[in-house]
Amino acid sequence: MMVAFRGIIHLSILVATLLAYALPASAQRLVSKLSAQEISINSTFTGENLTLFGNVEPPIGGDGREVEGPFDIVIVVQGPSITRVVRRKSPQFGIWLNAEQVEFTSIPSFYHVLATGPLEKITDPETLSAEGIGLDFQVAPSASDNPAEDKLFANELLRLMTKAKMYGLKDRRVSFLSETFYNARLILPANVPNGTYLAKTYLFKDGDIVDERAERFVVRTTGAERFFGNTARDYPLAYGLATVLLALFTGWLGGVAFRR
Repeated sequence: MMVAFRGIIHLSILVATLLAYALPASAQRLVSKLSAQEISINSTFTGENLTLFGNVEPPIGGDGREVEGPFDIVIVVQGPSITRVVRRKSPQFGIWLNAEQVEFTSIPSFYHVLATGPLEKITDPETLSAEGIGLDFQVAPSASDNPAEDKLFANELLRLMTKAKMYGLKDRRVSFLSETFYNARLILPANVPNGTYLAKTYLFKDGDIVDERAERFVVRTTGAERFFGNTARDYPLAYGLATVLLALFTGWLGGVAFRR
């Protein structure tokens, strides 16, 4: 019995030792922050600069000597989901009318990627596809019998969203100010939509994701613009009548003023 018991103890120690060697070493961890948690839009809003910064820290309980680069950073900033319909016009009876159309549901209203370098040099296409990092992964049309045609519409939607500065890829916008501290700046355009945004930061080393962090921030209209916007959305009939009455009153007042 004693021999068997000692054999079990030795086997347990051997298994524990093998598991210790099999487990990966403690990886570096990422600490990230945003310069603002809320972006307010008013009548004088012309855009906003958002700074994203952070540091690569040693594992909890470790020391700075365990932080060994070089590292790469990829930041993905994504806005609330929307639905877009892309239409193609064609000449019919001498005039241009809408013909084919493709609907794109649950696409980001805002999507920008910031990185320390070209994505294809940071990691492999399989990792990018698995994480959905890249403009091409954001525009997926609804089920259709003509994938080739849908691809043309998807490319056109990407072009339009990029032209409107809603989509973008800046592969050298993130900079390391030291071996571990990085920062990046994102310009939010004047027409940035309202909603809750997600800024997700990936820490890469040797092509692998070491850590990732996510922060949220809110873009919202404030002041009189918010009141009129909410009224138009929640009470469209009343808002329309009020607009017509205001236009009639303004026209009448202008006529009286010019008559004098």
